[in-house]
Amino acid sequence: MSRQLVAGAALLLSVAASCTYSHGDPDATPVPCDASPQSVTYAGVISPIFDAHCRECHGSNVASVLGGGNDFGSYQTIKRYPAASILNSIQHTPGYDEMPKGRAKIPECDILRIKAWIDAGQLNN
Repeated sequence: MSRQLVAGAALLLSVAASCTYSHGDPDATPVPCDASPQSVTYAGVISPIFDAHCRECHGSNVASVLGGGNDFGSYQTIKRYPAASILNSIQHTPGYDEMPKGRAKIPECDILRIKAWIDAGQLNN
């Protein structure tokens, strides 16, 4: 019996010693957000942000049912919508409908990129 107890304890100790928990690399540098006007294009940056966070409800096929009629399915439809309303909604500014509805704000970097795109004139590039 004591051999089994010693063997079991040794096995348990070796399993416990092999388990680790990592909080990530403490020396890792966060990836900077590139929201420069030169890097923020509609096709390469803005449209994918709208794909990820908006078009589930505000895409062309569902906007009238889920998105309150606000269609963000294409550059042309986004451009027609007041830029300040889009920006204030995604920033969760008091007095504006928080978007995405019922969810956390989109990543701050994406907000900065949308703002940079708006400030640059909402180019279709």
